[in-house]
Amino acid sequence: MKHWPLLLTLTLPFSLQAEELPVNYCKDPKITADWEKQLANTPEDPLVIKLYALRVGLCHMVDQGRVKLEEAIRIWDIEHARSVNERLLDEMKRGRKKTL
Repeated sequence: MKHWPLLLTLTLPFSLQAEELPVNYCKDPKITADWEKQLANTPEDPLVIKLYALRVGLCHMVDQGRVKLEEAIRIWDIEHARSVNERLLDEMKRGRKKTL
C-alpha cells in the first residue's frame, strides 16, 4: 500500500511518552492537515476512515471536556495498533506482504 508511510507517521499524534505531560495534538494544524490529506487520497479505505473518525471524535470529546486527554490517548493507541495489525495480517494473508 503506497500510503503506509503516511499512515504510520500519523500514529504519533496521540502517543503519550512516559513521564511527560500529554500533548494535545488535536490542536496541531499540520497533523490535522495530514489527516485531511490522507482521507482525501484514500477516501474509500476503511482503515483510514475508521482512524480519521476516531481521531475527530476523540478530539471533539476532549475539547468538550467529556473525555480526559490521557484517556483519549489510551483509546487511540489501542485502536490504532489494533487496526494497523489487522491490516498487516490481512495483507499477509493475501500475499501482498512477504515480510514486515
